[in-house]
Amino acid sequence: MEQSNLEMECLIKKNLNQSVSSVSFSTVWDKHKRGSRKILGVKRAIAVPVSTFISLFALLIVGFTFAAIEDNTDYPFIDDASVIGKWQTVDYVKSPEQFTPGEKSEKGDLFLSELVFINEGQMLTAMGNGNGKLAPSTFTWTKGLVLNKQEKTAGKYEIKEINGSDYMFFEFKSGDYTYFHMKPKYFVLNKVDNLDYSDYKSAVIQDKIDFPFVDDPQLIGTWEAVDYVETIDDFNAGTRSARGELFLSQFDISENGKISGLTSEDKIPEGLLTWTKGLIIDQEGKTASKYEIKELKGETYLFYEWKSGSYTMRGMTPEYYVLKKVQ
Repeated sequence: MEQSNLEMECLIKKNLNQSVSSVSFSTVWDKHKRGSRKILGVKRAIAVPVSTFISLFALLIVGFTFAAIEDNTDYPFIDDASVIGKWQTVDYVKSPEQFTPGEKSEKGDLFLSELVFINEGQMLTAMGNGNGKLAPSTFTWTKGLVLNKQEKTAGKYEIKEINGSDYMFFEFKSGDYTYFHMKPKYFVLNKVDNLDYSDYKSAVIQDKIDFPFVDDPQLIGTWEAVDYVETIDDFNAGTRSARGELFLSQFDISENGKISGLTSEDKIPEGLLTWTKGLIIDQEGKTASKYEIKELKGETYLFYEWKSGSYTMRGMTPEYYVLKKVQ
């Protein structure tokens, strides 16, 4: 049940912060291409503990009464040769003392699959719902700490030798910690190798983008983002499932394949996106995202397949922005 707690927490956090950015458009779009915009992908929990329902109910009734915790993440880099290399997750526990080698307290696949520590504080991660593919991470490290400067968390790590093997106990500061002020739990990782992954190159998915232009008059117009959903069927017109400010704000779609628009921080660079019937194409990121237009409750909606780094770097299924036609 602990893993279900983790997955539900990530779902809550995603809904609260979907596509919110505090940096410039160019920075976020670069992360979109490199795979770091959504490092922590989400699986829907199959079994949800009663305590999670209580937390959700309280959240809906009274909202957040706690200020989100923000750790200090401004630490100088201090080397730690013992941490360099690949570590594979073997368990997820309440405390290091709870771990027993060869026994697993969590059932099923663990959310975090692998961590790779690289020289000078860089890291790679592999997620259980990302087909186990290593990709660049928002995490960085310094001796004794794993830092997430976007989420403002500093999780301690400790290495112990147990029965001749090296194990890392990584304090995972999820939204249970930052939003609900709960005590962090620990991923337990076993060291796989001491290799230097500095030159590691992730296999990047690149779609075919060389399509002839085909007109689609119903696409032309101004569209305002109203929601972000996992699947098209998840959208309920008039009800918003995503929490917080949406990163994508507006599309202005004109004739001959031209797209301009706005994000929560900036304008979409000219020529970055183009369109042809059925597809919106990212010329730099080399992705071709499907779109679908539907009439719902007297309004016209555009469902835009959002091919973030979770798709290009990890092979995860894209989710959707929902935009309503305003003119």
